[in-house]
Amino acid sequence: MITFHKILRGCEEGSREGWRLFLSDYTPIISRLVAVYLPSLAAAGNQTWREAVQVLTANNFERLRSFDHQAEREFLLDLRAFFLEYGARNLDASRDLGGAPRPTSEAIKALFIGVPLAHQQILFLTLAGYSHATIDSILRINTAIAEQGLQRLQAEYPVLLNPEQDVCPWPAAWSEVLRSARASRTESCPTVRQSVRLLDGQTGWQDKDPLEQHMSGCLHCLESWTALREVVYWRCEAKPCPADEISAMLADLPLLAEARRPKSLLKRMFG
Repeated sequence: MITFHKILRGCEEGSREGWRLFLSDYTPIISRLVAVYLPSLAAAGNQTWREAVQVLTANNFERLRSFDHQAEREFLLDLRAFFLEYGARNLDASRDLGGAPRPTSEAIKALFIGVPLAHQQILFLTLAGYSHATIDSILRINTAIAEQGLQRLQAEYPVLLNPEQDVCPWPAAWSEVLRSARASRTESCPTVRQSVRLLDGQTGWQDKDPLEQHMSGCLHCLESWTALREVVYWRCEAKPCPADEISAMLADLPLLAEARRPKSLLKRMFG
């Protein structure tokens, strides 16, 4: 059985097979993130991802080694954050939807005061550009529970009215919101492992309530929590990439040649 840890270990050893499995598993997730958060890059296919992977392999896989290795979901949060920051480096704010108010970290914090955590998740993903249908699937709840909040949100940001596609209307502005949220972590913020346990239903009520109360007042943890739900969803739902695309990406990487297995005696004798 090929596990996440074996794949990652193979990647850090420069194994071609390790990187083939890595790219096969995670390229579909990245492709969905590009379509939502970096739509201007979607026309170039996986080019930005190919460049980002080369960054992960540089200096003896230094950047890849810096990601959380405890389990796959924690790792995927680091991979997502790295890629979105890498992809946003050349975003042009002037290409954000013209004439529309753009969200900021401070505006979102003010908007969410007194709003239940479940509603905040819905509103946050709506601001990110997700349709209500996809949000229902990511969070496994009905967005209709946050109807009042959605009405207020759409009054402040009319461009969000009845979104049907999963695409962010303001990639540059939203990238700045995400960057600011990730940078605002404090010592009181729960670990990602605690969030994973909460998602898995492994947290008792005496810990669950304080965690959710903290998340409802912390943009860093709200972003991390919704990102966790997002990567779990796309890990299951994103469509596989064609094998030839994976092979093309492998050709760009500084990998070790795979050692050939010696032929058996019978094969040497009879070909």
